[in-house]
Amino acid sequence: MRPLKILFVAAEMAPLVKVGGLGDVVGALPAALAARGHDARVLLPAYDPVMTRKARVITLLPDGSGRLLEYRASTVPVPVWLLETAGFLRRGGRPYLTRAGTPWADDPLQFGRLGRTAADIASGRLVDAWQPDVLHANDWHTGLAPVWMHLENSAAASVFTVHNLGYIGRFAADILSRLGLPPSMNHPEALEFYGDIAYMKGGLAFADQVTTVSPRYAAEIQTPAFGSGLDGLVRARSDRLTGILNGIDLEAWNPATDPALENHFDAVRPDGKQDERDRLLHGLGLDPVTDPQTPVLAWVGRLTAQKGADLLVEALPGLMERSVRLVVLGSGDRETEQTLVRAARSRPGLLAVHPTFDEALAHRIYAGADMLLLPSRFEPCGLTQMYAMRYGTIPLVTPVGGLADTVVDSGDAAPQEAKACGFHLARPSVSALLEGVDRAVGTFRQPDRWRTLVRNAMIRRFDWDSSAAAYERVYQSALRDKPAPDRPDMPRRRSRRRHRATLGSR
Repeated sequence: MRPLKILFVAAEMAPLVKVGGLGDVVGALPAALAARGHDARVLLPAYDPVMTRKARVITLLPDGSGRLLEYRASTVPVPVWLLETAGFLRRGGRPYLTRAGTPWADDPLQFGRLGRTAADIASGRLVDAWQPDVLHANDWHTGLAPVWMHLENSAAASVFTVHNLGYIGRFAADILSRLGLPPSMNHPEALEFYGDIAYMKGGLAFADQVTTVSPRYAAEIQTPAFGSGLDGLVRARSDRLTGILNGIDLEAWNPATDPALENHFDAVRPDGKQDERDRLLHGLGLDPVTDPQTPVLAWVGRLTAQKGADLLVEALPGLMERSVRLVVLGSGDRETEQTLVRAARSRPGLLAVHPTFDEALAHRIYAGADMLLLPSRFEPCGLTQMYAMRYGTIPLVTPVGGLADTVVDSGDAAPQEAKACGFHLARPSVSALLEGVDRAVGTFRQPDRWRTLVRNAMIRRFDWDSSAAAYERVYQSALRDKPAPDRPDMPRRRSRRRHRATLGSR
């Protein structure tokens, strides 16, 4: 494949700003593509003046609302273009929520400008020296970029990735006039969604190719249960939809070299994991494990209903009745956080709760725990189960989305025969979670079988190079199938396609 110029546009990019898996993906996929010979760059909002101090100004926005700056450093794998506006800067490093936990009131305007800026770069109007072959937009925050590219017959192809269809960017319809979009966009064939405007719908309906972050999730979002009211549109565009599993950074997440660990190990020499378990328990003030049949359970991730955090809270009494230790790391719903903290105070030595995110502690938990709990109601891809398996921690998951694609259930067959690397929960419920824990503990108490299960998990590889190769094929399809920009019949032909798509979703 010939080298391409690829512009990623997203609301997050690790390590500059990260709230969830989106940040990890945008921090890793452009790097993997650059390693394969492509010229990749990332357009990102500047959420804090600190982000722009070492950046150089590229140009001013045409409407005078902000500036475009370039940031290069050894900590980022590709050039990063920062969109600096007063609205983004005042967020003080908090991309989505105010300190009160509510969405920023100017979200529709600020993220609308992000999409407009991306489309201007794709058209070659904003930056003279560099124009992408492909614009790769991510989630609702960037959903308007393919809309403007379509309206202006941009020469660049557009690819839109759905990381989580649970968030569609739904706003009042007056945002169209504020952003300068034509009234025709307030229509079921375009952005209209039950009287409002959905930014996610823009990416789904107008991009040349659509992807999502696992094959299973690509199928799920075509159903009413997972489609957030857009399943008809997704079904209508299924011929341009591809599910590509995310990868992880195998160097950053490597128990054989991880600087957060004192005792390194791998699938061939796993002894250090036991030492890391002892270190974890001691560091968190939990009672040491003297009985070899007592496992350490972990939760690492957001405390939200999507992840099943309410199920964890309800299951706590049952879990604490079992011979286990439990470690919880993550933030999210404030009431859930407070309930877990109170529970930890009442169960000293058995339960440790840290309602925040601590990257180094996450590494130590993956290394020291025996099992990871993931009773998600839906999970587009999930990265925590991949990290856990890399460290020999066995995931207990609801088989949805990427969890189903990455975790092979132990079942009743021997792990060496089934290549099992975890346990599937029957459903996202308290009873299923406790039943799954009992099944896993039963296997844990069979040392030979458990060691095989751990080895199976540790030798699985979820690398970004494989994912990058799959995205290359999507980019080729987008470039090949994109109508020529000078074809006058393109808007009319694509409008009919969107009409069928939208009728299916209403």
